[in-house]
Amino acid sequence: MSQRILAVDDAPEVTTLIHRFLTDLGYEVRCLNDPRDVMTAVANFRPQLCILDLHMPYLGGSELLDAIKTADSLTEIIFLTAEDDTITAVESMRRGAANYLLKPVSLRKMEMSVVKALEHYQLVSENVAYKKRLEDLVTERTEALNRALMMLNNVHTATLDILATALDYRDQATLGHSRRMADLTVGIAREMGISGNSLMQVEHGALLHDIGKLRIPDDILRHPGELSPQQWQVMRKHPEYGFEFLSKIGFLKEAAELVLCHHEKYDGTGYPRGIRGKEIPLEARIFAMIDSVDAMIYDRPYHRAISFEKARERILSGAGTHFDPELIEPVLDYLARKLPEHLNRIPAGQPR
Repeated sequence: MSQRILAVDDAPEVTTLIHRFLTDLGYEVRCLNDPRDVMTAVANFRPQLCILDLHMPYLGGSELLDAIKTADSLTEIIFLTAEDDTITAVESMRRGAANYLLKPVSLRKMEMSVVKALEHYQLVSENVAYKKRLEDLVTERTEALNRALMMLNNVHTATLDILATALDYRDQATLGHSRRMADLTVGIAREMGISGNSLMQVEHGALLHDIGKLRIPDDILRHPGELSPQQWQVMRKHPEYGFEFLSKIGFLKEAAELVLCHHEKYDGTGYPRGIRGKEIPLEARIFAMIDSVDAMIYDRPYHRAISFEKARERILSGAGTHFDPELIEPVLDYLARKLPEHLNRIPAGQPR
């Protein structure tokens, strides 16, 4: 495809000369004598190079430079100018023009200037196209990577769900407990501004909060009634067991913190480390309330379920001791809205 040149000069004899000369050199040339028609020609003809008279009626070359560059920044501009306009021409080059030619035009200089300008156009166009190909490739690879990560995340989530379900089956009194804890904890954490990977870690930690119970003997885990001091000492180890297990798995290291801290209390009397207040991770402080409410409103081997309203009163009574007082109201309000949905999904025959 021949290279396209648009020549604009209000003197017809100048455009006739340019047209004849550049056409003989093999270029596709269009000429205009009225600068008001330039932008229509630029849109339709799409020239790689425009040769513009600097001073014309209605619109000067300097004004057209800005308009043409706005339409297509790659278009090269060469100005035709009189001897006393060179300062203006040089200033226009600072603003994006490729060159300027003095009138009367030297055809040899015009040829050299046209060749150089079109070579520059070709080089810049190829660089832009190359950059675009790279950006498209990066976008394509990024989308492919995101799809792969999504699939991997789905596999992880499915695997963790199966593991959590297996944990619940081991303790028949808490069927559905792990997924319920994950859904509720993620819901309130999202409302509190936790998002992205941090929210996913909250879900994983809540889902696997009791994974350490895999190391707790069945006779303790399923023991009806109160545990003996010796049994309770063993049971209190499960957050540490869970932390040890999850912290060895790369994508669960952050989730391991919730598992380790989910039995800590706001006043420092919890376990296993006895940390207090804001030392306890936010997600663990949220989880502690949700877990306590869940333990109260569902039947367990050691007690019968109570109503949510009674559970709410007990949570309020634990403000500043067991629970973070700043979180109590938002967590309880969220549970008041969301718990009926979970209660209504309990299969027939399951404890309420």
